[in-house]
Amino acid sequence: MRHPQVLIYEQDGRLTAMLESLVAERGWLLRQPRDWKDFAEALSPGGPSVVVLKVGRHLEFEMTVLDRLGEVYPEAATVVVADTDHAALAGLAWDLGAAYVHILPQPRDWLPEVVAGLMKPHQESRP
Repeated sequence: MRHPQVLIYEQDGRLTAMLESLVAERGWLLRQPRDWKDFAEALSPGGPSVVVLKVGRHLEFEMTVLDRLGEVYPEAATVVVADTDHAALAGLAWDLGAAYVHILPQPRDWLPEVVAGLMKPHQESRP
Protein backbone atom coordinates (compact mmCIF):
# COMPACT_ATOMS: atom_id res chain seq x y z
CA MET A 1 0.00 0.00 0.00
CA ARG A 2 1.23 3.47 -0.88
CA HIS A 3 2.10 6.01 1.75
CA PRO A 4 -0.79 8.38 2.65
CA GLN A 5 -0.50 11.77 1.01
CA VAL A 6 -2.07 15.21 1.10
CA LEU A 7 -2.10 17.19 -2.14
CA ILE A 8 -2.64 20.94 -1.78
CA TYR A 9 -3.49 23.18 -4.72
CA GLU A 10 -3.32 26.88 -3.79
CA GLN A 11 -1.59 30.08 -4.79
CA ASP A 12 -0.50 31.68 -1.51
CA GLY A 13 0.84 28.88 0.74
CA ARG A 14 -1.48 29.58 3.68
CA LEU A 15 -3.18 26.18 3.57
CA THR A 16 0.15 24.42 3.24
CA ALA A 17 1.44 26.24 6.33
CA MET A 18 -1.71 25.27 8.21
CA LEU A 19 -1.43 21.57 7.31
CA GLU A 20 2.35 21.02 7.43
CA SER A 21 2.50 20.05 11.10
CA LEU A 22 -0.40 17.58 10.77
CA VAL A 23 1.21 15.96 7.74
CA ALA A 24 4.62 15.73 9.44
CA GLU A 25 3.12 14.44 12.70
CA ARG A 26 1.25 11.65 10.89
CA GLY A 27 4.15 10.79 8.57
CA TRP A 28 2.15 11.55 5.42
CA LEU A 29 3.57 12.94 2.20
CA LEU A 30 2.80 16.54 1.20
CA ARG A 31 2.59 17.38 -2.47
CA GLN A 32 1.74 20.62 -4.24
CA PRO A 33 0.50 19.89 -7.76
CA ARG A 34 0.38 22.77 -10.23
CA ASP A 35 -1.46 21.20 -13.16
CA TRP A 36 -3.44 18.10 -14.11
CA LYS A 37 -0.28 16.15 -14.99
CA ASP A 38 1.03 16.69 -11.43
CA PHE A 39 -2.27 15.45 -9.95
CA ALA A 40 -2.23 12.37 -12.19
CA GLU A 41 1.40 11.51 -11.34
CA ALA A 42 0.72 11.75 -7.60
CA LEU A 43 -2.60 9.88 -7.62
CA SER A 44 -2.09 7.24 -10.32
CA PRO A 45 -0.30 4.68 -8.16
CA GLY A 46 -3.28 4.69 -5.79
CA GLY A 47 -3.18 4.72 -2.03
CA PRO A 48 -4.80 6.93 0.57
CA SER A 49 -5.01 10.55 -0.52
CA VAL A 50 -6.73 13.77 0.45
CA VAL A 51 -6.72 16.63 -2.05
CA VAL A 52 -7.17 20.18 -0.71
CA LEU A 53 -8.25 22.42 -3.57
CA LYS A 54 -8.44 26.16 -2.94
CA VAL A 55 -10.82 27.72 -5.42
CA GLY A 56 -11.55 31.23 -6.54
CA ARG A 57 -8.63 32.40 -8.64
CA HIS A 58 -8.92 30.17 -11.70
CA LEU A 59 -12.41 28.86 -11.16
CA GLU A 60 -12.85 27.12 -14.50
CA PHE A 61 -9.59 25.17 -14.10
CA GLU A 62 -10.28 24.42 -10.43
CA MET A 63 -13.78 23.09 -11.06
CA THR A 64 -12.49 21.04 -14.00
CA VAL A 65 -9.84 19.50 -11.73
CA LEU A 66 -12.49 18.72 -9.11
CA ASP A 67 -14.72 17.08 -11.71
CA ARG A 68 -11.87 15.03 -13.19
CA LEU A 69 -10.65 13.95 -9.75
CA GLY A 70 -14.08 12.53 -9.02
CA GLU A 71 -14.16 10.68 -12.35
CA VAL A 72 -10.60 9.39 -12.54
CA TYR A 73 -9.60 9.09 -8.85
CA PRO A 74 -12.85 8.65 -6.89
CA GLU A 75 -10.98 7.10 -3.95
CA ALA A 76 -9.16 10.40 -3.28
CA ALA A 77 -11.18 12.59 -0.91
CA THR A 78 -11.31 16.20 -2.05
CA VAL A 79 -11.71 19.22 0.22
CA VAL A 80 -12.72 22.44 -1.55
CA VAL A 81 -11.71 25.64 0.24
CA ALA A 82 -13.01 29.09 -0.70
CA ASP A 83 -12.48 32.49 0.90
CA THR A 84 -16.04 33.55 0.16
CA ASP A 85 -19.53 32.67 1.29
CA HIS A 86 -20.95 31.68 -2.09
CA ALA A 87 -23.79 29.15 -1.92
CA ALA A 88 -23.80 28.42 -5.67
CA LEU A 89 -20.06 27.70 -5.66
CA ALA A 90 -20.45 25.40 -2.65
CA GLY A 91 -23.34 23.61 -4.35
CA LEU A 92 -21.32 23.11 -7.51
CA ALA A 93 -18.37 21.73 -5.51
CA TRP A 94 -20.68 19.22 -3.78
CA ASP A 95 -22.23 18.26 -7.13
CA LEU A 96 -18.78 17.68 -8.63
CA GLY A 97 -17.83 15.26 -5.88
CA ALA A 98 -16.17 17.19 -3.07
CA ALA A 99 -16.01 15.20 0.15
CA TYR A 100 -16.08 18.46 2.12
CA VAL A 101 -16.64 22.11 1.20
CA HIS A 102 -15.00 24.64 3.51
CA ILE A 103 -16.28 28.18 2.94
CA LEU A 104 -16.84 31.21 5.09
CA PRO A 105 -18.02 31.60 7.80
CA GLN A 106 -16.49 28.24 8.84
CA PRO A 107 -13.29 28.83 10.81
CA ARG A 108 -10.20 28.00 8.78
CA ASP A 109 -8.62 26.27 11.78
CA TRP A 110 -11.08 23.39 11.29
CA LEU A 111 -9.18 22.31 8.19
CA PRO A 112 -6.56 20.05 9.83
CA GLU A 113 -9.30 18.13 11.65
CA VAL A 114 -11.27 17.76 8.41
CA VAL A 115 -8.23 16.41 6.54
CA ALA A 116 -7.37 14.01 9.37
CA GLY A 117 -10.96 12.80 9.46
CA LEU A 118 -11.01 12.11 5.73
CA MET A 119 -7.72 10.21 5.95
CA LYS A 120 -8.83 8.18 8.99
CA PRO A 121 -10.80 5.46 7.12
CA HIS A 122 -7.69 4.79 5.02
CA GLN A 123 -5.51 4.56 8.13
CA GLU A 124 -7.91 2.15 9.85
CA SER A 125 -7.93 -0.22 6.87
CA ARG A 126 -4.14 -0.57 6.82
CA PRO A 127 -2.72 -3.91 8.04
